[in-house]
Amino acid sequence: MEPGTHQHSLPPTTVFAGVVPRVRPPQVATSPTAASQQATADARRQALNQRLTAVLQGLVQGFACDAATFYELNSSTTELLLRTEYHAAETESAPARRPLATARADVAALAGSAIVLEDDLDVAGWPVPIWCGAAVCLPVSSDETIHGTLWLYSNEPRAFADAELQLAEVVAGRLAVELELHRWRTAGSAAIDPVAPSETLASEKPTPKPPAEPPAEPAKAPQAPKAAEQKPTSNIVMPRLVRPNLVTQSQDWELAGINCNTDLGSFYDWQTLADGRTLVTSGAIGQCDHESWLEAARIALRAHAMQSLDAGELLTNANQTLWLASPGGEGLAVAVALLDGDGAHVSVAAAGEAGIARWRAATCDWTPANCPPLGWSERTIYTPKSAELVVRERLILATASDKFPAPNALMRLADKLRHNSPADLRTLPGKRALRLFSEAAGTIGLQTASLALVRRR
Repeated sequence: MEPGTHQHSLPPTTVFAGVVPRVRPPQVATSPTAASQQATADARRQALNQRLTAVLQGLVQGFACDAATFYELNSSTTELLLRTEYHAAETESAPARRPLATARADVAALAGSAIVLEDDLDVAGWPVPIWCGAAVCLPVSSDETIHGTLWLYSNEPRAFADAELQLAEVVAGRLAVELELHRWRTAGSAAIDPVAPSETLASEKPTPKPPAEPPAEPAKAPQAPKAAEQKPTSNIVMPRLVRPNLVTQSQDWELAGINCNTDLGSFYDWQTLADGRTLVTSGAIGQCDHESWLEAARIALRAHAMQSLDAGELLTNANQTLWLASPGGEGLAVAVALLDGDGAHVSVAAAGEAGIARWRAATCDWTPANCPPLGWSERTIYTPKSAELVVRERLILATASDKFPAPNALMRLADKLRHNSPADLRTLPGKRALRLFSEAAGTIGLQTASLALVRRR
């Protein structure tokens, strides 16, 4: 409108005549394209990575250290992937991938124990990602999920006070909060979430794009997060970190598992190893509120499996890790089996209130563990037993929620299971066989907590 023109002097039809044609007809809303979904996911991931890096920067500056790295477990729990890192000066970058089997300090930290290395002698005894004079390794986890490890490095040897370690644990918790808040925000979105769990290395990330939300400013010193940040108020249940591999590389074995007692912390798990063997485990702990410790035990068993020649060596190595990480009082009942790739031979061992049964059509031979639970004593040496399973024979790995019955009571278990005809047992699915076994065990006073089944096809 030109200066000096009075709008109120124009007729209404003249004022609105040029406006009406510009109104577009209503359009039907369409779903976002795959490209826009990916762009949104990339922007969210970039914003999250900037926030995580800002947290590491605040940690390094607040502790007057030189670098920090955050490693995240991959989905198969076999590797630690470098999620983000911060260096106060130009120094060597941390390795992008680290096998969990060789990361002893990380495995001990994931089991719940902070690893503090204060001089060159300490550093030389542990596989540290970056060579340094002092370092601290902490678990990054929440109440239900273990995400990875946080490393803090100092070029010069130095001591870390208890108050500093407590504050570093708060920072590690902040990293876990950032990851879970990100997953909570993207849970209802159709966009691909590349962070749960992340398989993208820090060195392989795409070119940064404008973030969908502004990154946090680097803190001058690490501060405890607000109470609202410590646990997201959400009804969404985060996925479990470690789950059995539902499809194994070997077609010679049938695998199944059940948790029988929901009042206890229990698990069953299996994993195909790189050398063709298969790890099968069943475990339980007396307190149901030790879920994170159970997850750590599963990770420790997986991490040591590849380097162990038999099931006894596996339990011995995992026991050392859990003993270092345990504050005391926790004892894990566990039964493990290492299945050879030939489809016939198996190595088994058990600890605590656990046992192993060889279940055939007409017999059930039971072998209870005669060793302390995992994590009770660093001096315990676990002895394996080797066996060759015949076709259609079942191996049951069992943990109990209470004391095992006397040996004469266990002998009656075969009588309880012998009522089924051989033809029925040959066609019985794995989980139904475990339910039948659990019911029969209950009649002789054996209250099972978790069961895992191995059947030679």
